[in-house]
Amino acid sequence: MDARITRIQAKLAALPTAEKAVLGPVLTETQISDFEDAHDVRLPEEFRQFLTRIGHGGYGPTYGLLPMEQWVGPGGMGQPAESFPIAPDVDVPTGPDDRGDLAGSFPGTITVVYRGCSDFTLLVLTGPGRGRLVEVNAEGFFAPRFYADSDFLSWYERWLDFVLTRHRDLNWFADQMAGNEDQLVATLLDDELPTRRRAAAYTFITYPAPSATLPSTLIRALTAETHPAVRESILRALAAQGEHGRDLLTMALADPVTDVRSLAAVLMATHTQQGRQLPTRRREALSRRLAYETDDSVRETIQRMLEHST
Repeated sequence: MDARITRIQAKLAALPTAEKAVLGPVLTETQISDFEDAHDVRLPEEFRQFLTRIGHGGYGPTYGLLPMEQWVGPGGMGQPAESFPIAPDVDVPTGPDDRGDLAGSFPGTITVVYRGCSDFTLLVLTGPGRGRLVEVNAEGFFAPRFYADSDFLSWYERWLDFVLTRHRDLNWFADQMAGNEDQLVATLLDDELPTRRRAAAYTFITYPAPSATLPSTLIRALTAETHPAVRESILRALAAQGEHGRDLLTMALADPVTDVRSLAAVLMATHTQQGRQLPTRRREALSRRLAYETDDSVRETIQRMLEHST
């Protein structure tokens, strides 16, 4: 763990001054023990090491890391000693949160980042996901989803790496993972967990300086992928590769899942200051699909794209 602490400290020091990467002072063991005793919990060791050796509150994703006095309350709803019931990596959560056992509260956690509106990043203290971070919406607009990172130090170091390597849009951070292009491709093609394959694909949405062969690799992954939510993430990654990537989206118009076909149609348009642009090749592909598409919702999506794109 000493090496990880040293790496994080070095990366913090390497950040440009424009980042204003300031953390609050470290906490003492007494301060942490008092918090643990007051709430009948034990903080994960990686988080304790961060607090006692690197800093407390301040620079981090979105609006930054929250100080101790804000850990319990919004997001975790003040029940950190109870168990957070969701196990990580079981499946890819999609759509709104329909779990009646949570009902807007997230026991067994503390809130480490407020992301705006009713979105929070929580650290799990109790339950099968102990030590992992989870993204939640207090109003149930989306189901809780675990970060791919194994612990707090991995999560925070990945944030620093994304800033230092200039990922194109840090708003996708919650759905992404660590790794260079070769490592991400290996995860996308070979990992047994759809949650990790999805995270690898999402990382390519903002990945800086991807190789020229990445679009063809994404098509290979799309062809082999069995999980619809992962296929959707691959489509988003393809669209992020520019016009060549969008041209390849035509292959997904025959996907067996209607949501995947609809997403492919939407992503085929290029958004410009003049509005949505749909090049001739893609327009022709959508018109051909429309001729024999049987699902009404997909037909409506295709028609809308054809009518409202130039």
